[in-house]
Amino acid sequence: MAGAMSEILSFVATFFLIICFSVSLFQMRYFIRKYEGINGNHVLLSTIQFTSCLFAFLILIYAFLTSNFDFQLVYSNSHTDKPLLYKLSGTWGNHEGSLLMWILILTIFNFFYSIKSSSDIKLRNKIVANQSLLILGFVSFCLLMSSPFILMKGNFSQGLGLNPILQDPLLAIHPPILYFGYVGFSLVFSFAIAGMLNNQVNKEWASALKPWILIAWVFLTLGIALGSFWAYYELGWGGFWFWDPVENASLMPWLSATALLHCIMVLEKRNMFQSWTILLSILTFSLSLVGTFLVRSGILNSVHTFASDPGRGLFILLFLAIVLLFSFGLFASKGSSLEKSNSFAAVSRESGILVNNWLLLTILFIVFLGTIYPLFIDLIFEKSLTVGPQYYVVTIAPIVFLLLIFMTITPFISWAKGSISQTIIKIKYSSILSLTLAFAISLYFDLFSITQIIILFLSFSLIITSLFSGIQVSKSNIIVKSILGKTLSHAGFGLFILSVIANATYSEEKIYDAKIKDILEINGHKFVFEKINHVEGENYNSIQAVFNLQEDNKVVEQFMPEIRFYNDPPTATSETSILYGLFSDIYIVMNVPQYQDSISVRIHVKPFMNFIWLSVFMIIIGGVLSIIYRIKN
Repeated sequence: MAGAMSEILSFVATFFLIICFSVSLFQMRYFIRKYEGINGNHVLLSTIQFTSCLFAFLILIYAFLTSNFDFQLVYSNSHTDKPLLYKLSGTWGNHEGSLLMWILILTIFNFFYSIKSSSDIKLRNKIVANQSLLILGFVSFCLLMSSPFILMKGNFSQGLGLNPILQDPLLAIHPPILYFGYVGFSLVFSFAIAGMLNNQVNKEWASALKPWILIAWVFLTLGIALGSFWAYYELGWGGFWFWDPVENASLMPWLSATALLHCIMVLEKRNMFQSWTILLSILTFSLSLVGTFLVRSGILNSVHTFASDPGRGLFILLFLAIVLLFSFGLFASKGSSLEKSNSFAAVSRESGILVNNWLLLTILFIVFLGTIYPLFIDLIFEKSLTVGPQYYVVTIAPIVFLLLIFMTITPFISWAKGSISQTIIKIKYSSILSLTLAFAISLYFDLFSITQIIILFLSFSLIITSLFSGIQVSKSNIIVKSILGKTLSHAGFGLFILSVIANATYSEEKIYDAKIKDILEINGHKFVFEKINHVEGENYNSIQAVFNLQEDNKVVEQFMPEIRFYNDPPTATSETSILYGLFSDIYIVMNVPQYQDSISVRIHVKPFMNFIWLSVFMIIIGGVLSIIYRIKN
């Protein structure tokens, strides 16, 4: 039988969730017209909502940290031998715990909106009511079908253990950050619903909404970046993006949110694109739910799927269906009436942004089709179909070319009505410099492919023109911060494309069956297979190969890839050994040894990897600077 203390903790945590449920139900009264003008105490109620959920989550963390195996969830996802950090991350490395974290983040956004909101009473009431409706739905699901506080009979001294792949410092923080991105768009969705219900989608509405879009977008970008970096050093295949279905599930709302950011800018500046903004707000949150369903449902075969539950994944599917039917139904009835009659010429910044949005949504459709289509084939014809990276590269590459062009020229086109000749004059010097750099690099690396030269030119153009646009407004610190955010993000995207192309072009890989004292060579680097060590870790044993990188018969670096063997649950994982360099990484991964003195080993030389991470960092910092500017103003 469960101990008395565990029963108390379970009761208290459930009681806190019931409080959260009750407050959410009370907040929904603002959907009723007679409450529209009432200035309710949203700060107090959202505080109660947030703190009650927080206390419930803290109780779950406490149960994991103390290895309280009276809780079924702790028993199934932890072990006494787990390091403390991974006991903590085990809290959200499962279906029930991650759902509770989802609810907690929903309440966090509702809380901060309540204390920071400057919207009028009617709009604020509707936003809070819609956000509370979302909280209510997920809390109900948690209480009725997916409670993390279920106790179990028996006396268990050890748990079943946490998936060893999750036992990584980066994966301890990657899911929460990604969730902040996903869930952050719930508030964006609530803004859209409230704006339609109140017929209030204007400049003021856009100004109030934009910081929340930026916050969610930054978190989602950071979450994707951390996941990519983890895949790079942990999974052992030498890349950072494999177009895995779960990777795609996070990319789709990012693409939609990026288009939304550009629409909200036009709405704020010109009081236009109301329908676009509403549509993308709904779409982004819906795609966040789609991603959650795909990960939780168990229908995907992915290395990123750790908390699948087909039965309870159907709740998310049902919830998604309700969200889509309600929101798109409301959009169908209200969308056309929201749009203002402001016009713009074919050559204008509005047109450029509109083309950018269509290009981003085309990429989104390609990714969606490549992710979902195999599922339908499997469901209808019971045949397995895999859509590989080649599909995405071939279909998306031409669109990226066009995207680079329009991202480069659009900031230099005037609002409402622009001039092609004036735009050319503005970018001529940066274009000449970009073309010179493209040809110089092509000659240096013996690249004479027209396609590669065009990619180099377009990437350099985006980087340089973005930096030029930032330099043009350097008189005011406040303006610089605003422009600098956009400047860094756009320049970062250009650097990202440039680095990815260079990485794909110059990467090298060799596979060896090596014996001790063998000499392995790749790209001018010489490695000596020195020895095999047997290492005992905190909750694993490992076989470790030692390779010495030699230059002029001197050891300059040592590589120690591992194969780790975990007992609870029984699992073998491969641990890479990477030398991070400014212009190139050296990357070694081994397979399970078949013989005592011999191993199979892969050695990669990965050029420009640091520039890929730098470019993503620039994009994120650009978003953060834009948030700071918004908060200050």
